[in-house]
Amino acid sequence: MQPHRTDLRASAPTTAKILLGSEVVGCHMREDGAAGACLELMSAAGIPEHFVLTVGAEGEDRLARVTCRKQGENGARLWVQFLGPASLAA
Repeated sequence: MQPHRTDLRASAPTTAKILLGSEVVGCHMREDGAAGACLELMSAAGIPEHFVLTVGAEGEDRLARVTCRKQGENGARLWVQFLGPASLAA
């Protein structure tokens, strides 16, 4: 089931990073309501269901959960729900 989405073209993408231990995966994030976002990246392979997402230049860390994945010819999209600050996961 795909999540309810607003028009993704309406929000400008923000640079973000998916933190996977010692590996960092760069992506673009488009806000999708107050508690979620759509991440655009090259491939969703190896991205777990839960991860820490660093957002913007300030480096705000958020704990995220994947709610939907879509892989296409031009890359992947992950819809995520924010579960709170990453410090809660520690």
